[in-house]
Amino acid sequence: MVAVWCPCLAPQFGNAIASKRGIVVIHQLTGTLLEKASSAAVVGVGGIGFEVGVSLYTYDRLPEVGQSVTLHAYLLVREDALLLYGFHDRVERELFARLITVSGIGARTALAALSGFAPADLAQAILSGDSRRLSGVPGIGKKTAERMIVELRDKLLTIDFPPSAAPAATDGDAPLKRDVASALINFGWSPVVVEKAVAQTLAEETSRDLSYLIKQTMKRLYR
Repeated sequence: MVAVWCPCLAPQFGNAIASKRGIVVIHQLTGTLLEKASSAAVVGVGGIGFEVGVSLYTYDRLPEVGQSVTLHAYLLVREDALLLYGFHDRVERELFARLITVSGIGARTALAALSGFAPADLAQAILSGDSRRLSGVPGIGKKTAERMIVELRDKLLTIDFPPSAAPAATDGDAPLKRDVASALINFGWSPVVVEKAVAQTLAEETSRDLSYLIKQTMKRLYR
């Protein structure tokens, strides 16, 4: 996939393009849908056809070729290329931006994750620590799924999901679970083993004191 970039585009598209460290960053594309496929689309804007990578989630929501379309865009800057990706909504774009911060997850794998899950479902799988579901995505193995959970949980909380697209509420102990698990993972235990042990400890203990729960979970892990 080849993304098109030209400094002369900035005045033409106004607020749709912002300068960042001398590079034109495209935030949104509005134009005519010229072509579409399951992994890419071409949007005509001002006489230029922009090829953008898309997820199946976005592809399923594209209009017919020839109709007007607006995509939330993300320009990925690499040493050898500028790659442009388009998303149905802002939430999907923000999830993509966070996914590619995880070691082992590139743009292709991030799009695969967004193709296999609706944005809210993907966020819910991460927030609930469901590594089994996440590892079902092509390119995401068990270790990468565990890393996604550890690295993205807090980052997902900063995404402003609209009510209709928000992940399902987690249980009231979710923040406590994260704190206990984070402390134990830092000691070197596997995230998957820790998640299970923390859940068992919280189910049996009435105390919600963080230090006490960490100690009780450690005892369980040493059994």
